[in-house]
Amino acid sequence: MFRALEATRRLWNDALSHRKSRWEKERRATSYELQAKILTTEREQNALLGELHSQVGQDVLRRLDRAFTAFFEHRAGYPRFKKFGHSESFTYPQAYNGSVKPFVVRKRIFLSKIGNVPVVFHRPLPKDSRLKTCSVRRERDGKWFVSLLFEQIVPLQNIKVPTQFLTKAPIGIDLGLISLIGTSDGEKIEHPRFLRKAENRLKRLQRTLSHRSKGCKNLLRGRQKIASQHAYVRRQRLDFNHKISAKLVREHGFIAFEDLRIRNMVRNHALAKSIADAGWGQLARLTEYKAFCAGSMVVRVPAAYSTQECSYCGMVNKVSLDVRTFECVGCHRLLDRDTNAAQVLLKRGLAILGLTYAKVGQDMPELKPVETRSQPLRSTEGARQVEEAGTICPEGVGSPRPMPLEDVTDNRALITTPSTSDA
Repeated sequence: MFRALEATRRLWNDALSHRKSRWEKERRATSYELQAKILTTEREQNALLGELHSQVGQDVLRRLDRAFTAFFEHRAGYPRFKKFGHSESFTYPQAYNGSVKPFVVRKRIFLSKIGNVPVVFHRPLPKDSRLKTCSVRRERDGKWFVSLLFEQIVPLQNIKVPTQFLTKAPIGIDLGLISLIGTSDGEKIEHPRFLRKAENRLKRLQRTLSHRSKGCKNLLRGRQKIASQHAYVRRQRLDFNHKISAKLVREHGFIAFEDLRIRNMVRNHALAKSIADAGWGQLARLTEYKAFCAGSMVVRVPAAYSTQECSYCGMVNKVSLDVRTFECVGCHRLLDRDTNAAQVLLKRGLAILGLTYAKVGQDMPELKPVETRSQPLRSTEGARQVEEAGTICPEGVGSPRPMPLEDVTDNRALITTPSTSDA
C-alpha cells in the first residue's frame, strides 16, 4: 500500500509537469484522454506504475483534471506538486469488476495488485447492494482506513418521506462560540473546545520537534506524535457532533439551522481557530443525513439580523456583541441573545415551508395551519458575517422593521399537530 501511494504521488507530479511544460513550450492545453494514452505506454516501461492498478492510475489523472477545472473556474488555486509522504489516498473507481472483494467473515479485503489485507469492519455490509468504489486512505498518524461505497436499489414504496416534522416538535438552532448551540427551547450546549484543551501538549510536542536534526529517526517519531494528537482531537470533535446530531434528530422532526458563511468568517484571524474548532459545518452535515434517514427535515435559514431581531414583535435592536441579554425596545421584553436568535431562526425556517407558529400559553410554540406557500423574507444583501454566530446591522444603516409573516388559513390544506384532530 505504501508503494501504491508513492506510485500515485509520482504519477501526479509527472502528469502535472507534463501539463505545465506543454503549455509553456507549445501553448497547448492537455486533456485527460491524452494523458491516459501516455499512461498506458508508461506502464510497460515503469516498473512502479506497472505495480499500480490501471484504474487507480486513471483516477489520479481524473483528479488532476478536476483540479485544473476548479482552477480555471476560480474555485481553487493552481495544482501543486506533492512532496514525499504527502500522498494520502488512492481509489478503485470500479470496484464492482473484481478489483476489490470484501470478506466480512474472514475479516479481510482483497485489493487488486496488493492482495488480502486484514481489516476491521465497523458495521455489516448492506445486503442486496452493489459495490461501486473503494478508497484507501492513510492518516498522518499512520492508521489506514478503507471507504466502500455501495449502490442499493430501494423500492419506491420503501423510501421515507419527511413526515416526522408533523408529529415532533420543531426547533431552531443558533450556532455560537460561547455556547456551541442555543436552541429555541432555551437549552444551551457549551463549546467543548477540544483543540484549546490540547494546545499545551501540542506546544510541547512541537517545541521538542523543533530541536530534532533533519533526517534523524526522532524527527519522524516527533511528527507522528503531533499527527496522532491532531487526529485524536479530530475524532473527539466528530464523536461529539455525532451525539448532538443524533439527539436533535431523535427528539425533533423539523430543525432550522443558522446558515453561516464559515469560509468568510475564518478570515478573521482573531477567531479563526475557535471557529474551526467549533465544527459548525460538520454538525449541520451530520444532522442533515441523519434527518434524511429518519424522515425528518433540516433547513438552513439566512442568519442576517437573527441575533438582534426580537422573536416576539420583530423589532431590530442595535446591541453590541458583548451583550448577551438585552431588553427589546419594541415590546420591552428581556431576551437572551442565543435563545431569541434560535426562535427567530425557527420562525424563518417554518416560513420557508409555508408554516408559522403562534405563542400559546407560556410562550410555547405550536404549529398553526396556514397557506401552503413560501412566505416572503426580507433581503439580507447588506448584512455581513461577524465574529460570532450571527450578523448585525452594518454601521450607518438604520434598523428597519422586518416584514411580518402572513397568517392566512386555507381550509383546503390544513397541517395540524398531534394534539389536535387529524387533517
